[in-house]
Amino acid sequence: MRYALALLLPSLLAAQGLAQDIDSSDPTLISFGEQVYADACRTCHGAEALGGNGPDIQGALPGDVKTAIRGTDQMPPVELSAGAPEAVAAYLMSLNPKVADIRLRLEAAKRN
Repeated sequence: MRYALALLLPSLLAAQGLAQDIDSSDPTLISFGEQVYADACRTCHGAEALGGNGPDIQGALPGDVKTAIRGTDQMPPVELSAGAPEAVAAYLMSLNPKVADIRLRLEAAKRN
């Protein structure tokens, strides 16, 4: 058991570091992200970010948002102001914190 915890510790610490970069519990950041989402994302991803013309993006991480706004084969580029991608990510993470936490841990594990 201790060995398993020792193996997981670096991943958990890395995930904690990522979570500190974006405070998905900051009401001001979430509110700003919700406004940006409503203006730039809701039409395709739905009012609750559960999908529509675009995919379900609840729990999306900052890197996901930054990649998507540059444009993909399924999404045109979107121009957002400085700090807006992080705010949108905080909002999306707040919609489904369990998914966001799992994704943070997976990202941390990939780096280790």
